[in-house]
Amino acid sequence: MKRKLLTRAERKERTRERLLEAAETMFVRKGLAATSVDDISEEAGYTRGAFYSNFDSKAEVLIELLRHDVERTCTNMQAIMKEGGTSDEMKQRAIAYFTDSLRPDSFSLWAEASLLASRDVAYRVAINALRNQRLAATGEYIRSIRTADQAKLSRGQAETLALGMTSISDGITSFRMTAGQNMSDEGLMTVAVAFLSWVIEHDPECGD
Repeated sequence: MKRKLLTRAERKERTRERLLEAAETMFVRKGLAATSVDDISEEAGYTRGAFYSNFDSKAEVLIELLRHDVERTCTNMQAIMKEGGTSDEMKQRAIAYFTDSLRPDSFSLWAEASLLASRDVAYRVAINALRNQRLAATGEYIRSIRTADQAKLSRGQAETLALGMTSISDGITSFRMTAGQNMSDEGLMTVAVAFLSWVIEHDPECGD
């Protein structure tokens, strides 16, 4: 069977995607600062010229990777919400989603982004906007759970709880990466489920 020839735009998009995949691998392996443009280009099988034909800097690549991560989060949350069900069923799916997402790769990218935002104001706005978009998607899911339970939350309240869920997930992921030998994966998942359940059910207007 004759292979379909790619258009110039399709070839450029494929090159871009391979560079993004290579950059994610290298950022997770070495960190943003220690990764060079040559590292990314070689990992993808291209030259520096190919990199600079698609991106202006490593920071731009990192932000694009975060954008992809946010898009996945929004898509996954919307798919879960469409399943519907009782409040308990929706809560269990939310907990399952967040415990399944306790992976080091995504966390490492956001950790690198936090460092970049703290040191370079030029990227801070873009990174914070993406972070807020991810929180908003999580907040909308929490609101849908409370609506199913006939307990409505404002968007602000839901996003406060979403921040709590994200912080718990990030904290547990960080612990697993740096001191995970002190507790089994089963023990960490037990902690994650307990805290995430509390956050979803918590009333943000109450002090206890």
